[in-house]
Amino acid sequence: MKRTTLFLGAGALFLAAACTEQTPPRKAEPTPAPAKPVLPARAADAGPVADARPADAHLGMMARYELWKAKKEADAKLATQLAAEEQARLLKFDKSKMPKHLALFAFEKKTRKALDDAAEKLKGKPDARDQLAKLVASQRKAIEAQAKILRAMDPQGGNSNIATDHDVSLNSLANDYPEAIAASFQGDAKPLAVARAELDKREKKITSWLAEVKSKK
Repeated sequence: MKRTTLFLGAGALFLAAACTEQTPPRKAEPTPAPAKPVLPARAADAGPVADARPADAHLGMMARYELWKAKKEADAKLATQLAAEEQARLLKFDKSKMPKHLALFAFEKKTRKALDDAAEKLKGKPDARDQLAKLVASQRKAIEAQAKILRAMDPQGGNSNIATDHDVSLNSLANDYPEAIAASFQGDAKPLAVARAELDKREKKITSWLAEVKSKK
């Protein structure tokens, strides 16, 4: 009875062992390595990756300041030199046109004086506007002739330092200035004050520039 029991027990162990050998334990699969980040392809001729930092980033604060200061001084020196060259160019041109400048300026002052005299004499008269209109009409052809001389003197523009001042003055004397005088007859003095200030500014610039031109040999 005991042998049978032992045999059966041994047989059970043998069968268990046999099953164990026939079905080997399953090996754990290796954990995949993390994927490397894909870098964008670089063109063959792109060369090494450029440093995003400024060229002088490795310099100290004082060194960077000295570089900035040197560049600023160089730029200022160049600007001064260009301004001097431009000044010399304008002086040379206007000196060659001096007689025409003087004639234009004399005409402008004479025409303005006639209008200013009319503004004083006609004030308060019932036909002041009509009388002023007659004066303006009598001046128009002469003003147009002077404007034509100005255009012929500097056809392309930009060669004279006071051509624009002549042009503005002639246009004002033909239009804005007499209109402002007419408005003053109606009690509105503001337009005339503005027109006079503009002509005063142009006359001052022309006078100053012509004096400088005359002083240059």
